[in-house]
Amino acid sequence: MGKIIQAVALCAALLICLPAQSQQVDYDQRIREMGLIDVQTLNSEIMVELRYATTDNFLKQNVYGSLRKAYLLPHFAKKVALAQEILSQRHPGYRLLIYDAARPRSVQRRMRQVVEGTPYSAYVADASRGGRHNYGVAVDLTIADKDGRPLDMGAPFDHFGRTAWIGDGKNTTLQHFKMYIAQMQQQGLISAEAAANRTLLVEVMDAVGLRPYAKEWWHYQERVSMSRTRELYKLLDF
Repeated sequence: MGKIIQAVALCAALLICLPAQSQQVDYDQRIREMGLIDVQTLNSEIMVELRYATTDNFLKQNVYGSLRKAYLLPHFAKKVALAQEILSQRHPGYRLLIYDAARPRSVQRRMRQVVEGTPYSAYVADASRGGRHNYGVAVDLTIADKDGRPLDMGAPFDHFGRTAWIGDGKNTTLQHFKMYIAQMQQQGLISAEAAANRTLLVEVMDAVGLRPYAKEWWHYQERVSMSRTRELYKLLDF
């Protein structure tokens, strides 16, 4: 607990010292120029609330400037759009709610600067090479009900703790994730409702070929290694 408190204090100090974010480039234009598309143009049922375009995030600041749309590489966006179709078939009225999608490298660099030297650094990729968000092939999302309210997932978005986990990081099969979620419920870490909601999300995303990051129930990516990702796609280097 002491280490967590120290980490939070350090992050707070960094936030005070960092200059206010000034968007010096048109992120929308640059992202589109690199071939990424707005996922809502493929399926308007999908909701978007980019948390890093607000202060409602662990950084407590807007690092996206005026960016409000969820951009992804076309093939990845099609997978998310298809996931919405599957979700609608299983639960009419339910909608995917995207919290983060493509992320420019300059934003990654700023985020890393905030968490450098804290336990949070394990959750923010080094901007020198970039993570999957910086290539447009990762999405952070949840499920919202017919009234647009996020379902209970047992831990909030950007919660860095055991209750946010969905796997052990070694096994990435759907069966493993479902068993891990069931075990969390049995251990009293999450409720039966949260377990059911997490299972629904992982099933829907698995159906389109996407898997979660073990320590973040909200993060989904391709079943492709990071090294291969860097070979296949272009870094959003602006």
